[in-house]
Amino acid sequence: MKKVFTILTVFAALSLSAQNLLVNPSFEDGLAPWAAGTPGSYTAPEVSTTGSQDGNQHVTYTNATATTGFFQNIPVTAGETYTISFWYKADGDGTDARIWSVYKNADNQAVYTTEDASTDEFRTNNGYLENSAEWKFHTATMPAGDGAVSLDVAFRAYTGSTVSFDNIVASGSMSVSDVNNFKNSVKMNTVVTDKLTLKLAERSTVNIYTAEGKLVSSNRVDNGGSINTQALAKGFYIVTVSNGAATVSQKIVKK
Repeated sequence: MKKVFTILTVFAALSLSAQNLLVNPSFEDGLAPWAAGTPGSYTAPEVSTTGSQDGNQHVTYTNATATTGFFQNIPVTAGETYTISFWYKADGDGTDARIWSVYKNADNQAVYTTEDASTDEFRTNNGYLENSAEWKFHTATMPAGDGAVSLDVAFRAYTGSTVSFDNIVASGSMSVSDVNNFKNSVKMNTVVTDKLTLKLAERSTVNIYTAEGKLVSSNRVDNGGSINTQALAKGFYIVTVSNGAATVSQKIVKK
């Protein structure tokens, strides 16, 4: 069947460029410069070489004996908006892991965008990451408040939990031209039978959802890569493509 490629429409522009501000975001070079903390009592996660979301390594806390966590500090500009996205697994009672990131001022004091933790996406809205035995994608966006000069990209694990993290991205505000460039760079066949084939400017996360919003497929895809769709029932689906800074979406039909 002849493939029909179409340019995606913008679903959401969340972040100045797709550049990842983090160093060693996928732990392929070990843990550094990620470190235990920020409290001194926290311990560093272990680097695991089995079952990573993408690549060869990720980090894991196994049956944590106390609240613990790790972080990396990056420079930011007050007034800009930043997005943190990542993959995780959490196995426990539903109170196992959080993103717990915070902006800091020049004196290394917290600069909260909102004083109400229930509305702060960088603190998981004062909740926990959903349990997932399989790798699950999460993204959060918050502006940097007055006086902010850096951001602790931080994660927590809680007593008794086994949690893993991989492929963490932190990026800044995206300009309109960058959004358009990303939109124009992503193409796919909108009528699929056995596979969905994609043209991408860079390696991206591709999710497929049913018309009801249920996630049925999640993959990291290179330019020219494809996703096996043989197991999908016939009907309409929504495909989202994210580079960690922006997300675009397209409706497809499975024949």
